[in-house]
Amino acid sequence: MDAEILAIGSELLLGTTVDTNTAYLSSQLASIGVNVYRTGMVGDNIERIAACVRESLSRADLLICTGGMGPTVDDVTRDGVALAVGRPLEFHQALYDQVAARFASLRRPMSASNRRQAYIPQGARPIPNPVGTAPCFMIESEHGTVIVLPGVPSEMRYLFEHVVQPYLRDERGVREVILVRVLHAVGLGESVIGERIADLMEQSNPTVGISAKQARYELRIGAKADSPAAAQAMLDSVTTELEARLGSVLIGSETLDQQVVRLLQERNLTLALYEGHVTAPVYTALRHAIRPTTLLRGVTIHPLDSPVPEGVAARAHTGAVNARDHWRSALGLGVEVSATPDERGYHMVVAVLVTPEGPLTQEQYYDLRQRENLNFIGTLGLGMLRRYLLGETTP
Repeated sequence: MDAEILAIGSELLLGTTVDTNTAYLSSQLASIGVNVYRTGMVGDNIERIAACVRESLSRADLLICTGGMGPTVDDVTRDGVALAVGRPLEFHQALYDQVAARFASLRRPMSASNRRQAYIPQGARPIPNPVGTAPCFMIESEHGTVIVLPGVPSEMRYLFEHVVQPYLRDERGVREVILVRVLHAVGLGESVIGERIADLMEQSNPTVGISAKQARYELRIGAKADSPAAAQAMLDSVTTELEARLGSVLIGSETLDQQVVRLLQERNLTLALYEGHVTAPVYTALRHAIRPTTLLRGVTIHPLDSPVPEGVAARAHTGAVNARDHWRSALGLGVEVSATPDERGYHMVVAVLVTPEGPLTQEQYYDLRQRENLNFIGTLGLGMLRRYLLGETTP
């Protein structure tokens, strides 16, 4: 079964409300073996909703819509779906009674406009909503199946779990399972990693994809099979192949910061940081993983007061040594950023790791005009620390 998801609501297009329903539905459908090939978003407009529904049904077996099922005049999802499938809306007394009972249980008066919520397309199967005031529906036709759910996340999830999943399993015979495993990598560029695993990324099942963020990479493996055990075996097989091709570049299921903390613990080593930038990018990258431990003895933040054209590496080294000695740690990691950019607008960044065996140094240039690029500095520092802890680099 191939599915699409359509989130409906002008507030989503305006950015005033974040669509979390699509992510939830995508993950849940994947877990039961339903392929989600496309998702979309449309505002509260009958004609545009109808056009989106028709387009989805021309490609997919199943369309799940969320939102626009309230009582106000801009809640027009039911109208748009009815137009798309060519069926008029009809009143359902049982749905009206359910809405009235819901208001009565809440001891709230029901407005006349709530009557709108009892209208669904002719021939549609009503879906009562025991946890909210927006009943929903599904339509089966020769073009495909449309299931309409509320936009309120808690109501949408309840109805998906208690109505949609049993329907797909018991009536549509959905039996397959899709498992996803996310592995992390660092130390090579995205293009290089992509070249090494290009043939794996061209497979249809299991699938392999890669995404990049601040010089860290996520490798997503998806496996579809008749049972969880069979899917798990496929994931294990691809993981083994990725380990062979990428070596230590592949961190595994841990993130970079999680692995650094684990390696420090296993080697019984402590760390102190010197940050030459006010945002403390290395500490920012590490703090969530290391917060519950005593591995990080202290952080010294000392941004440059005035431009220093030379001596960036010396400042990083001195800062690392001073932080190590001041905080009485086994390791000292210092990061310094040049105060002035080069002719390209790039800043030189130097990371120095002071170890019992001697110092390690790494230099890189980054465009720091975009604040989020400071995260690259955190990856630089933690990547150097990881390689030392793995025994890959020695002074």
